[in-house]
Amino acid sequence: MELTVKLLREWFHQFNAAYFENVLPEPKLLVSKSRTQLGQFSCRRVRKGLFSGYQAVGFTIKVSEFYDIPERECQQILLHEMIHYYIAFTGAKDTSPHGRLFRELMMRLNAVGGWHITVSSRTGQYQVRQQAAEAQYLLMLLTTKDGKHYISVVNPSFRKFIERQASQSSQVTTCQWVVSRDTRYATWPKTRSLRGRRITEVEYLQIIHNS
Repeated sequence: MELTVKLLREWFHQFNAAYFENVLPEPKLLVSKSRTQLGQFSCRRVRKGLFSGYQAVGFTIKVSEFYDIPERECQQILLHEMIHYYIAFTGAKDTSPHGRLFRELMMRLNAVGGWHITVSSRTGQYQVRQQAAEAQYLLMLLTTKDGKHYISVVNPSFRKFIERQASQSSQVTTCQWVVSRDTRYATWPKTRSLRGRRITEVEYLQIIHNS
């Protein structure tokens, strides 16, 4: 399904009326391209007065379109973030980000709405959307003096900076760059410094061969 801000607004107002007694003002709703967070709620806390406490402002909810997620599950992601929003907006205190109060509200929504909202979601259960699948990934392959091999997905804007780091390192013997369309790299973080994941020599040679 195609996720849009308009659709998020429609769902938000529907759920606000159904489950939150319409107490929540419409927050800033955004569609993100996050690989690691399917949903995200954020706000700022500002002091109400010189001798007063703090209040939450600047409410934002983001839902990622990076993966091909069914509509019902996108709605559950939004509801998860709306629970966070409700707790912050009402100034309620919870034992942790997904503490007792959050879980009570989550179980209530699951019971009355037939939802399956969870504390966390695994991105690995979803396929990457076609637009993301067509993306290219800049890979850095390193070999060190002790014969070990490393790989990382690099933010292209930091390629020259990382190349300088590699050339100045006494431990790096070779630094190779390849471009890949392999979607397994879609969920990898894009590094901005000289770092990588250890791989075997066989894996290293396969990546070089297939590039």
